[in-house]
Amino acid sequence: MARKIMQALLFPFALSVLLVGVYTAAMHAPAPHEMKVAVAGPPAQTAPLAASLQKAVGHAYDITTVTTSERARQLVEHRTVAAAYVPAPSPGDRTAGTASTSFAQPAQPNGPVLYVASAAGAAGVTMAAAPFENAAVQQRQFLQVRDLVPLSPHDTSDTTTMYASIGLTLAGYLPVVVLTTAFGPALKRRRAVAALAAFGAVTTITIWAVAGPVLGALHGSAPAIWVTGWLTVMAVGMGTLLLSRFCGRLTALPAAAIFMFLGMPASGAALPIDTMPALVRAFHDVLPLTSTSGSLRQIMYFDGNGIADYWLTLALWAIAGLALTAAYDTLKARRSTGRKETSDDRAPLPLQAVPSTSR
Repeated sequence: MARKIMQALLFPFALSVLLVGVYTAAMHAPAPHEMKVAVAGPPAQTAPLAASLQKAVGHAYDITTVTTSERARQLVEHRTVAAAYVPAPSPGDRTAGTASTSFAQPAQPNGPVLYVASAAGAAGVTMAAAPFENAAVQQRQFLQVRDLVPLSPHDTSDTTTMYASIGLTLAGYLPVVVLTTAFGPALKRRRAVAALAAFGAVTTITIWAVAGPVLGALHGSAPAIWVTGWLTVMAVGMGTLLLSRFCGRLTALPAAAIFMFLGMPASGAALPIDTMPALVRAFHDVLPLTSTSGSLRQIMYFDGNGIADYWLTLALWAIAGLALTAAYDTLKARRSTGRKETSDDRAPLPLQAVPSTSR
């Protein structure tokens, strides 16, 4: 009995250690790595400044130059760069966007302007501003920070997309784990897919209703949010269904490790992906949680621009997971049939009774 108890407890033990180990390794000391920022102004002014800044920050930032402040604002608004620095702004440059609430603002601004978009990731704004704050201090100037795409008043902590993405990811792999554990081989693939599709629709609408109309934190196009949620459930669910063919009752462990423990830091939902270790960054464009959080953020704050690519990634996960599972099931069935036929061929023929002859 003691041995069985220990074996049963190995699963929650491994799950707990994985969670702490992966999250801590990935996010305990975030540091920028080639974070993209820009300097705007005439080339004669920006070229030496950008070169000086690049030398000072090394590989932590990737500093580019643009000739106009308008172009700098476009780069920030389209999330091409995390921040844009205008050393000699015009009066119009000082009124773009809103005053950032994350930085102290000068009473009478007369120094450089820094453009940020907190809606692109509030955690990254401070890191993106750091080299330009230092530059302004060295020049004895007060940096004015303007937020071009601010966070919603109902999402000031910038956590709505992260929590919604976590919930939708859980809604993808937990049902498959529960169903495969409860029914085992008796659960046919078609029934599992149908159940997951229906469950995904109901859960997505429920999550949207709670985070959106009820709490007011999740906003934007409701149909786009529904599509994102349902695709997430199917993508993660089909991936988990494939894992169940190899891992059986232990499916929850690799599913949680891939889709949640690795997926969260790799998504950039909690901290900017530019601050993650190289191994984590390598999975950024691959795992479903990136597409879920990215799609929700674009829907909430950036008019849904670019969500087609996110949806395509989720759809590919769902299709590939289902196709590979079907291929595995077909191959397994053929092998089982082949073994049965071979066994039948090798079975000894039944002895036939020889009729006796009476003399």
